[in-house]
Amino acid sequence: MMFSLDAAQAFMAREGIDAWLLHDYRGSNPFFWAVLGESKAPTRRAFLVLPRSGRPLLLIHTIDQMFFIDVDHDKRIYRSWVEMEASLRDVLGPAARVAVDYSPGGAVPAASFIDGGTLDWLRASGYDLVTSADLFQVSATAWDDHAIASHHQACRHVAQIKDDAFDLVRQSIARGETITEYEVQQFITGEFSRLGLETEGQPVVQVNGHSGTPHYEPRPNDTASIGPGDWLLIDFWARLPGERNVYSDIAWGAYAGQTIPPRLQSVFGIVRAARDAALQALLAAWAAGDVLEGWQVDDVARGVIAAAGYADRFHHRTGHSMGPGKRLHALGVNLDNLETHDTRRILPRTGFSIEPAIYLPEFGVRLEINVYLDPRLGPSVTTPIQTEIVRLA
Repeated sequence: MMFSLDAAQAFMAREGIDAWLLHDYRGSNPFFWAVLGESKAPTRRAFLVLPRSGRPLLLIHTIDQMFFIDVDHDKRIYRSWVEMEASLRDVLGPAARVAVDYSPGGAVPAASFIDGGTLDWLRASGYDLVTSADLFQVSATAWDDHAIASHHQACRHVAQIKDDAFDLVRQSIARGETITEYEVQQFITGEFSRLGLETEGQPVVQVNGHSGTPHYEPRPNDTASIGPGDWLLIDFWARLPGERNVYSDIAWGAYAGQTIPPRLQSVFGIVRAARDAALQALLAAWAAGDVLEGWQVDDVARGVIAAAGYADRFHHRTGHSMGPGKRLHALGVNLDNLETHDTRRILPRTGFSIEPAIYLPEFGVRLEINVYLDPRLGPSVTTPIQTEIVRLA
């Protein structure tokens, strides 16, 4: 993950924010460490103040100086809590409107890391506190040109692996041979190794009823075979190694036969419509000059599935943040009004998945694409879009 002070200060200027105050205690705040660039675990309270203009400043306890030797920011040392409070007021100076890492009402836990007591003290000291959620997005989860190029390269690899995995199953069925979920999973991970890609966790390979569980993963001694008449769902992700690089993450479905069962075809069509409706909402907002929040896009996709009678069969958010860094699920906006009420804005140079689903006891359908909000072109799909069920026979 790469942090841009210029982007942070430009956003603060636009939003009328005087300073961004990041607070950490024993490594508790991933925003704090994303900005500094390396996660550590100091033993006392630490504060990082980013003013609207000028150099950042660290306020740290004298015992913890060793943790920050390599940090190229101005530093101030405190010894007692009285000194800490006085120094923090001094460092913030005339700042009135201060961004902190919290979410009003606890709506977005992924953007809320400062403790309630510190919030109480800051408010009692007269500061007008606002959430740093979007400030963090534009400065630490935004995609630079290198990240975009790495993502497109990963997308090409992942798309080819998807085609090759389906071909592997198709050929096995044609020869009358048995192939299992686990063998397909191992083929995918083998391709990652061959192509020099890295991943997080294991590919999801699910046949029939197993696909009705969102994140079932086959094991060597707990796997199902794939044969004629079976529905197969695969979901996997990979990226080129490097902290500035971005994953590609897709989910596709295939049927081992020519005549697709009507209910499977119907559910596939509903999920496809939900995915496409979410994308169209983003495109329409861009064309109108509007900025959507994550929960609004989730509502669009979820509304399509609810209207079809499957509201209680869609168990997770519509999409997760994607950005530079080692984690598949980044710390930017999610398309979510189920698990959380994500009020973060969908801003240029950020990316995310769109992956609505319907999970039934006999099968599940999930269709996933990746979207990047290009500052010139608007919402841009970077992965292949599945429009029909892949046939494996």
